Amino acid sequence: MPHKGPHISISPDYVVNRILRINIDDFAEWPESVRNLAIAIAEELFLMAYNPFIDADTVRSSVRDSFEKESVSLAHYYATAIGEGITMFWSAHEAEMEFREKLISALGDILPAECILTNPGALVESATDATDLRMELPLLVVEPDTTEQVAELVKLANDMKFALIPRGGGSGMTGGAVPARKRTLIVSLTRLTRVGPIDMENMSVTCEAGAITQTVINAVDAAGALFSVDPASKQASSIGGNISENAGGPMAFEYGTTLDNLLWWRMVTPTGEIITVERENHPRHKILPHETAVFVVKDVSGGVRNVVHLRGDEIRLPGLGKDVTNKALGGLPGMQKEGVDGIITEAGFIVHPKPRHKRVMVLEFFGRSMHPAAVVVRELVALRNRIREEGDYAHLSAMEEFNAKYVQAIEYKRKSEKYDGAPISVIILQVDGDDPYLLDTCVGDIVSVVEQQENVDIIVAADDKEGERFWEDRHKLSAIAKRTSGFKLNEDVVIPMDRIPDFALFLEQINLECTAASYRHALQEVGRLPGFPMEDKDFNREFSQASKAASGDVAAADVSDVEMAERAEAFLEVLKEKYSHLAKKISKIRDYMEASRIVVASHMHAGDGNCHVNIPVNSNDAQMLEEAEEVAARVMAECQEMGGEVSGEHGIGITKIAFFSKEKMDALRAFKERVDPRDVMNPAKLVYRDLPVRPFTFSFNRLIRDIRESGLPDKDKLIHLLTSIQVCTRCGKCKQVCSMCYPERSMQYHPRNKNMVMGMLLEAVYYSQVNKGRIDDRLLKWMRDLVEHCTACGRCMANCPVKIPSGEVALTLRALLEHEGASGHPIKGRALEWLVRDIAHRAPKAAKVASLGQKMQNKFLGFVPAVWKRRMQSPLFSGRGPKMGYTNLYESLKLHRGAVFTPAEPAPGMPLALYFPGCGGALFYDRIGTSSIMLLLKAGFAVAVPPRHMCCGFPLLAAGMDTAFEDNMAQNRQYLASMLRSLVKQGFDCKYLVTACGSCRDGLERLNIQAQFPDLVMRDVVQLTMPLLSREDLRAPVAEGSRLVYHGACHCEWADVHKVKGQRQVVRALGEFSGADVVLSPGCCGESGMGAMTSPQIYNLLRTRKQQRLEDAMGENYDGPVVVGCPSCKIGIARCLINMHDKHSVLHVAEWLAGQIDGEDRRQSFRKKVNETRGDVRVIDLK
Repeated sequence: MPHKGPHISISPDYVVNRILRINIDDFAEWPESVRNLAIAIAEELFLMAYNPFIDADTVRSSVRDSFEKESVSLAHYYATAIGEGITMFWSAHEAEMEFREKLISALGDILPAECILTNPGALVESATDATDLRMELPLLVVEPDTTEQVAELVKLANDMKFALIPRGGGSGMTGGAVPARKRTLIVSLTRLTRVGPIDMENMSVTCEAGAITQTVINAVDAAGALFSVDPASKQASSIGGNISENAGGPMAFEYGTTLDNLLWWRMVTPTGEIITVERENHPRHKILPHETAVFVVKDVSGGVRNVVHLRGDEIRLPGLGKDVTNKALGGLPGMQKEGVDGIITEAGFIVHPKPRHKRVMVLEFFGRSMHPAAVVVRELVALRNRIREEGDYAHLSAMEEFNAKYVQAIEYKRKSEKYDGAPISVIILQVDGDDPYLLDTCVGDIVSVVEQQENVDIIVAADDKEGERFWEDRHKLSAIAKRTSGFKLNEDVVIPMDRIPDFALFLEQINLECTAASYRHALQEVGRLPGFPMEDKDFNREFSQASKAASGDVAAADVSDVEMAERAEAFLEVLKEKYSHLAKKISKIRDYMEASRIVVASHMHAGDGNCHVNIPVNSNDAQMLEEAEEVAARVMAECQEMGGEVSGEHGIGITKIAFFSKEKMDALRAFKERVDPRDVMNPAKLVYRDLPVRPFTFSFNRLIRDIRESGLPDKDKLIHLLTSIQVCTRCGKCKQVCSMCYPERSMQYHPRNKNMVMGMLLEAVYYSQVNKGRIDDRLLKWMRDLVEHCTACGRCMANCPVKIPSGEVALTLRALLEHEGASGHPIKGRALEWLVRDIAHRAPKAAKVASLGQKMQNKFLGFVPAVWKRRMQSPLFSGRGPKMGYTNLYESLKLHRGAVFTPAEPAPGMPLALYFPGCGGALFYDRIGTSSIMLLLKAGFAVAVPPRHMCCGFPLLAAGMDTAFEDNMAQNRQYLASMLRSLVKQGFDCKYLVTACGSCRDGLERLNIQAQFPDLVMRDVVQLTMPLLSREDLRAPVAEGSRLVYHGACHCEWADVHKVKGQRQVVRALGEFSGADVVLSPGCCGESGMGAMTSPQIYNLLRTRKQQRLEDAMGENYDGPVVVGCPSCKIGIARCLINMHDKHSVLHVAEWLAGQIDGEDRRQSFRKKVNETRGDVRVIDLK
């Protein structure tokens, strides 16, 4: 029978207890067959309770049928217990839904409709955080726009008796924002994103609670200062979350945590009052142990309600660099409270002068033990303290360490040329200052400390660029969880500085014991195999040795965990050879040993003694999860034994509540009862040891297993989707680079959220197919919603630590929808089917029709009343559209006369670029194609152009027409290969395949034509020609002080560059070439090929955002063009400017560059020169 229950990491007995309310001890005594029935029913009901994509009526019908079929054969006691449990479940569910409807109605009086999120995806995204732990599904998600709305919302919660949980970036590591009770509303602050003003006179910045930390860092940096709150989650975490957790980060070593840098914050109390907390006389440095910080709590009228005095040694235990376990903090509202006492909406921070110089160093330690690295950390902290005493001539602003487990997980590239092999520990150190001489003195002091140890090398970055590369290794560390499909226990503890070497030895010992325990278990399993002789002396001796090491009787100083793992691998190989008839079974045991071995990886904000212990776990392996939790408990206990604390920045949440001291819990409970008497804010957190329900995680592996064992159609595609996304660590680093993340308008379709939603959605797809034999239309609609919120640009993958190909996932899902006949765009599909049957002839004709149609439409729309146009969503009917060319490149340059152009008489070995103009450069804007060919000729290349029209195929791929795409790709590969072979025979050196469109290059890269022509390099036209034109002194600088606005496309314009950083490379290169101040305007243009027409509800929003960004970039007196690197973007930006009633021109960068070199009349003169020639090779004299 197919499994109809949830795919989660929780015992079935607990599900029965939670859903059917059957006592867990009594249930253990039930007959096996009755237990199985109760488990099946409870799990199916729980599936609906935690997965909002599951249809309640389908579950009700399925459960009723199962129970009625089996109940007649059950004893009365069992039938009654199960039946009553089912009845209670549905009664509670119906009451919840009735309350939900009343709540939605009441919320409508406070919030705009778009701020009340009821869709299943929003509930799934907000049910967990970076831990992936879940307890209850939220009732709703609301996203207020103002502090006043938040206050009204809190008052409503008190009146209607529902719970509120404030949520920022969802990057929490302890489950603090996970709903623990039913009737919980998530209050997402993501629409509150304003940053500024930045006051450089008073060195401060104001920002709203939903602003992403990295956005604030960037804004302050652009203003010329330093924002020092920099948690590792800065690309995802929000300002409000930083305050609620008192977040730290690498720079906390020098500048302190969030609390140390706050000037004031505004929040709403649990009774709906608005208060402001202000720091008095901020000294602009980290709060030192002997200092007292004073905070004044004021009401909305400015009246003083309370004054809180906090000594430095109250904030952090003496001897600890960080400590966030004193939750009460003398009654200081909001700070470090994890959302249990109100909702923070706005804050003001100090900013620091930006140091003029910095040095970044990497210390690599080799050998068998991390102990020398720990000693160096201790000594460098002592050096930092000496520097402070001597006048702070330099700042040791960051010191980060990670161990060998991370070295392996991130595929760290060794910097040392002095030692071989992989380092056992790496420290990245940054020193800042204003005096280069004193900075170099500090570096020398660091070298002196390091050289006291053996087997260590120190590498100093040659420049800022190399320093950035050093830091990139630190940003990849979340990849440790890739080994176990993205799930891990992530605990941060704080160790006194003088005990760090001891803690390093403890971690080495615990890794050895875990490895030995895994080996011991494997040997036990081998020993149980039928036919294995128990009298094998070598086996018994090995088992004894593994047992000793597992119990701690072997020191890590004598045997490392790596050596133990190698020993285990080698011995099991010996057993396979020795007992060949058991080889397959021993291999399976060995594979499980490797997959389930507990690995304790550690990295450290070393200057603070804040050690992050990560234990990757397979969430579908109950035994492994239990062992991991035991190891985490040992780590916590050891930390406290050494005088440390269980959290330096992650907080307590639900994962560390067992280790939260009674004294601190009691103090917080007393505070909470006073300020939140109705327990409205984040109930069941921090004030009680026991949680209302047991947390669980979603298991991709279990779902994949069930789908694999089923006979479902398209199961291979489903499995491919799940295996692609299951390694997501929920870090949120994709947020900042995703075009579909527009939090101010409640658009949160970045891959982190989509991955979580897709797991639930595909579980619902599986359930639907098992029950009905088909996918519900409702699920197809939600799948389509996910797909359409993706441009498949690949920028997210460039930023992803585990390199999830989210763009490819979206394309696969599109293909699945197309196969189901549910693409949602039948007209587009039929049009593409018609075109693809004869692209060479039909596409040019269709382009002419589109050009004429746009002209006629623009005239017609002049007679349509504005009120009618405003009601239209599609840009086809809501306003005038951009003009497109009627004459195509093939006609313009008469390519039928010859499609190879040379700048001089051809000679053997002349370098040639094969230019692929695509639809944009050939059909819609022949000026792009003409300019591209001219630039290539100017740069000294012969240019070959396909004489017939070819499509890169990306529109087919984006439409889910994977079969048509494959056919088109095969034809393109054959045609281009034939062209290249012919050109080589003519004596040309075919060096480059060139495009002027990122999407075209994406389509061409899939041809893998380099397999036939390994020396062929793919490049963008401008990327290839601009450096050569500069060398030839053809550049024509613009007037001094000129500005140029450049729109960065979603698809990276250039080849072989980082897809996120590539835009800045383009901007820098344009600035260097022209001398202009080039301003980058980021964000999707709102066109995305045919997206603007097929999904206007999405792209109209993005276009609105783009229009604002263009307005900001151009300012008041800008008189230049808007330059783009993509033909589709040329249409999109032109549409934006039409909507803005702005007459600035839009030029492709190839057009702009050609104009800079040859003037505005170059197109006509170049075309005239070209058309004077004919023949297989057409020589163009450009002098």
